[in-house]
Amino acid sequence: MSTPRSPNHLRVLIVGAVLGFAIGAFLGVYRGMESSSRVAQGEYSTATAVGYLGLLGALVVGLLAAGVSVLIESVSERRNR
Repeated sequence: MSTPRSPNHLRVLIVGAVLGFAIGAFLGVYRGMESSSRVAQGEYSTATAVGYLGLLGALVVGLLAAGVSVLIESVSERRNR
C-alpha cells in the first residue's frame, strides 16, 4: 500500500496569507472609495487602511488555512491506519 501524501503546510500557510492580504487590501481600497463627506476627522488614510487590513487578513486567513491543513492531515492519517 502506498503512503498518502501529506499537505505541504508551509505552502498552504503562504498561499493563505497571500490570499488574506489580497482580501484585506481590497477591503481597504473599497473603504477608501467612500465619499469624502462620510470620512470623519481622525480616520486612517486609504494606504494605512490597506496595510492594516491586509496584514490582518493575512494573519487570519493564513492561520485558518494552516489549521485546515493540519486537520486534513490528521483525518487522512487516521483513515489510513
